Amino acid sequence: MFPELENIRREVERITRQASETNWHQAPPGKWSCALIFEHLLLTYTGTTKGIANVMKRGRPLGSKATLQDRVRTLWVTKLGLMPSGRIAPPNMVPKSGLALDSLRRFYDALVAMDATLADAERRFGSHVKLLDHPFLGPLNAKEWRQFHRTHARHHLKQAAERIREQTSADLIANSFTGTSPDTIAKPTVQPTWRPKNTHQERRQKEFRG
Repeated sequence: MFPELENIRREVERITRQASETNWHQAPPGKWSCALIFEHLLLTYTGTTKGIANVMKRGRPLGSKATLQDRVRTLWVTKLGLMPSGRIAPPNMVPKSGLALDSLRRFYDALVAMDATLADAERRFGSHVKLLDHPFLGPLNAKEWRQFHRTHARHHLKQAAERIREQTSADLIANSFTGTSPDTIAKPTVQPTWRPKNTHQERRQKEFRG
C-alpha cells in the first residue's frame, strides 16, 4: 500500500484500540459519531474506486483542465495538508446508519481496493495525468488523490479520537457519582491487527512497484 494510505490504516488501528460499543455510537448534538465518520470515509473510498474504475473502462483520463482556483485548493489540501472549514459533504457521501465497530474489515478492504485501483490507473496513464475531477479540488492525478484522502482522513480521524476520549471521560465521571465499579465500565473492543488479503490486485500492485 502506498505511504499516504498506509498512514490511514495505522492511525485507524491506533484509534480503534480505545473504542467501545458505547462510545462508538455517541456524539455531541449535531456532530457525527465514530460510526458515522467511518461510514463517510468508507463512502469516499468506494466513490474514488468507482470513479477511477470508470476511467480504466473508458480507456482515457476524465480529468478536466485545472483552473487557478483548482490549483490553489489542491495545493492547500494535498501539499499543505489542510482541510477548508465549512465544507459540506456531497449528498452521496453523507453517512446514514453508520459503520459498526465490528465491521471495520469493510473499511480496510475499501482502502486496499482504492489503493490498487489508483496504482493500476497510474501505471496505465502515467503519474502526472489528471485522472478524475474531485468535486471541490478539481482534476487530480493518482498521487494527489492519495494525498487528498490522507488529509481528509486525518481531519476526520482526529474528530473520532476526540469522540472516544470525551465519551470515555464522561463515563468515568458518571460512574464515580453512581458508585459503579470500574470493572463494570464498557471495555474497549479489541480490534485484531488487520492484514490485507492477498488478492490479484495486490499482486499486480507489488509487480508494479518492482
